[in-house]
Amino acid sequence: MARMIDIEEQHSRLRISFPYDRELVAVVRTLPDRWYDKHTRSWLVPLEHLAFVISKLEAHHFKHSEDLRSYCADNQSHARELPAPALPTVPEGTLTVAQLNHQARLALRERFAEAVWLVGELQDFDKNRASGYRTFFFDLVERPYAGASEVARIKAVLFEDDRRRVEEALRQSALDVRLRDGLAVRVLVKIDLYPQNGRFQVIVQDVDPRYTAGELEMNRERAFRALEARGVAGLNLALPLPLCPLRVGLITSYESDAYNDFAHQLAQSGFGFALTVHHANVQGVHTEASVLRALRYFEARASDFDVVAIVRGGGSRSDLAYFDTEAIGEAVCRLPLKVICGVGHQRDVCLLDVISTSTKTPTAAADVLIEQVERFGATMEDRYARLARHATRQVERERQRLRVASAVLERDVTRGVERARLREARARDRVSAAVRRRVDKAARHTERAEERLARAVERRTDDARREVERASRGLSWHAVQARLRRRLDEIRDRQERLDRATRVTLMQARAKLEFAEEQRRLLDPARVLSRGFAIVRGPQGVVRGPGELEVGAHFEVELAGGRLTATRISDPDDVSTRVSSSPQSELPCGTPPEESP
Repeated sequence: MARMIDIEEQHSRLRISFPYDRELVAVVRTLPDRWYDKHTRSWLVPLEHLAFVISKLEAHHFKHSEDLRSYCADNQSHARELPAPALPTVPEGTLTVAQLNHQARLALRERFAEAVWLVGELQDFDKNRASGYRTFFFDLVERPYAGASEVARIKAVLFEDDRRRVEEALRQSALDVRLRDGLAVRVLVKIDLYPQNGRFQVIVQDVDPRYTAGELEMNRERAFRALEARGVAGLNLALPLPLCPLRVGLITSYESDAYNDFAHQLAQSGFGFALTVHHANVQGVHTEASVLRALRYFEARASDFDVVAIVRGGGSRSDLAYFDTEAIGEAVCRLPLKVICGVGHQRDVCLLDVISTSTKTPTAAADVLIEQVERFGATMEDRYARLARHATRQVERERQRLRVASAVLERDVTRGVERARLREARARDRVSAAVRRRVDKAARHTERAEERLARAVERRTDDARREVERASRGLSWHAVQARLRRRLDEIRDRQERLDRATRVTLMQARAKLEFAEEQRRLLDPARVLSRGFAIVRGPQGVVRGPGELEVGAHFEVELAGGRLTATRISDPDDVSTRVSSSPQSELPCGTPPEESP
């Protein structure tokens, strides 16, 4: 870019453009009503100051554009009439501010003719990168140790060419240092004074990355020693990794590459991880406060999580120094949850790597959790297999015991059923014999009644016949026939009544027989016992009253479910009993006894 003065006649202004030169910038800043256009990187001055601009920049070899030449040719007389700004008169032996700054600048350059190495901490450096500036303006601060109050400060400037060269050298360095706020640096500087505002400053020309890397290591070691002195350095490392860490808390920049790598790795595992993300700045001056806020969040909810992971993506070695603070280290050490760290690469180390479980990368941190869950799953599968084998053996043993018990029960039930059937057959035989006796008796009674009735009918018939014969002797044939008919009607009527009486007698006999059968069924001893009654037998047989038993006498009580042996004592309310061991006590419930009360 050449030094050029152009005209924008439609806007009534001049445009001054030139490659960056700090001394020439100072000259342009003296122009009236000038302003800088950052989009075109040029200076603008109102057209009314044309004559003063041309005269002021004439010694700096600026070219004039064709449009400006044409404008000056057309307005030559007008341009000559433009008055130059009036300069103040200075008494002899008096310096102006510009002269004083200029002489001070010459003195500094003479005293510090050579560049010197300077150590300090970068401040207000990152805002230049965020604003897109090419030349960086920042401060160098002196602190007795990391985190202490500053004791001195100086302005510094890093011009674009030097900045690009320094940043490229740092990237190519094996130490991998990136300039940022709060970083302790050793820089090669040229001491200068800016005459336009009298600002004392240093111009940075180079950076020593080895010094910065050493300072980072010292700060990390200092923080670790402080944690050791408090006795907390190994607290989190001593916590065991949970057997099945499925409830995972994650501290990282949300939606960053580190978050995506970690979450994707967990999702690909196929396990049911429950991931809770708390956003935190993982680089920059707000890292400490942001990470501490996230750690406090998970500490307050420790019962809801199994493990906490702190991850971040790739970056320079100096970026990891944001985690090398005592506050973050102590918060991690005292956290009741196991912390998995994945904030760097294999060659990078930060404070978290020595006080928590270090895995270097977000993907490796996720793999630690996945491997632990896999081990837990394999252990559970083995335990399930052993439990299944044990349960199978136990079930088989119980099945065998059930088979034996079932066989014994079946044998006992079969015996009981056979005895019950025998008793039932005997009772049925007795009832059948009683019924047959009753039926035979009723039949004989019926036969005798029929015989008596037949004899009575026969007698009546003979009597009637004799009477008929007697009457026939003195009666006519017709009278005899009429009388015979009447007698025959009477006989038929009596015969019908006799038949009805016979049927009624048979029905009553059958009803009595059925009643006797029902009484037999109701008075079945087994049925009586099932209703809660009992049969008491003493030495002399069935006992019908307490007076039949003497004090101290033994007696047997038969119930529906078995038999008891008891002894009578003097107090009728205090009776001691014991279960009989006789075979009769094995009778099943409801089995009628062989002997009726």
